Amino acid sequence: MTFLVAVTYRPEEADKRVLESELKGVARIGYLPDLNPVDRSLALERADVVFSRSCARAEIEPQETAGLKKAGLIQLVFAGANNVPFETVPTGVAVASNAGAFAAPLAEHVLAMALCLAKAILPGHLGLAEGRFDSAAYGKELKGGVCGIIGMGGNGAAIARLMRGIGMAVHGINRSGASAEDLDFVGTPADMDSVLSRSDVLVLTTPLNRQTRNLIGRRELGLMKQDAILINVGRGGIVQQRALFEHLKATPSFSAGIDTWWSEPGDPQGFKLDFPFFDLPNLIGSPHKADHVPGILTAATRMAAQNVRRFLEKRPIRSEVRRGDYTV
Repeated sequence: MTFLVAVTYRPEEADKRVLESELKGVARIGYLPDLNPVDRSLALERADVVFSRSCARAEIEPQETAGLKKAGLIQLVFAGANNVPFETVPTGVAVASNAGAFAAPLAEHVLAMALCLAKAILPGHLGLAEGRFDSAAYGKELKGGVCGIIGMGGNGAAIARLMRGIGMAVHGINRSGASAEDLDFVGTPADMDSVLSRSDVLVLTTPLNRQTRNLIGRRELGLMKQDAILINVGRGGIVQQRALFEHLKATPSFSAGIDTWWSEPGDPQGFKLDFPFFDLPNLIGSPHKADHVPGILTAATRMAAQNVRRFLEKRPIRSEVRRGDYTV
């Protein structure tokens, strides 16, 4: 039997070749952007798998996911599943994220942000640009400190390896309280407060869902060290925006590196902040590009396509999302 995989976007040629190579002999591929409305609707009705970057509305409408008749899997190329309209996805359709596909470059970005903040690189650079040669201030040494990681999936594991490499102890939090990584401590969400209080660097790389939305607020920030570094490469909504702004403003020795924002291009209101974060000297930001390196999307496409093949061959799949994390 030849299955049908409906691709919701138009891949780059390199990604298209990888997708077709990985599914050769097991599935034919239909590219929805190339179809007229009638054929698009038929393809979705007949699809065994929907293959999407993030299932955002720019690629597929919620009413289209509601109309899936045959599909058993929605496979994402990106790691986050917060754009999936779970309320309209039929209950028999599994959703798999692509967790860990972007882990290596993302971990490097986290390390770069941590070092930049610890050594106050940006304030020093800006001071020099304004003619000030101020070498009196001390930087923060990360070696011997604790890196807390909230979300010990593929990204968390890659971050842990780099942080151990510069001499930090790593304390992780995940659901199970266990990890294949060699950590100095791993706990469950019940251990969150103790990890917050011990961390010199705290990295957020957990998915955004019902349990993690607004996970870090005024109380949690207050538990952290006065000179701690917070880095968010998960999703903006994991941190309460007002609480972070007020904490950064009130605690100049505390700093934050943000790659994922509360509202970004593609969202209804675009990139928009409720508070003037960029007036603060203890924040650095990047435009959601922690994992952007040449070839990474092709590699992620390969990993996602391999998961589709496992599904079609009735083998266990990786990174299946728990629907209950995203729906009431």
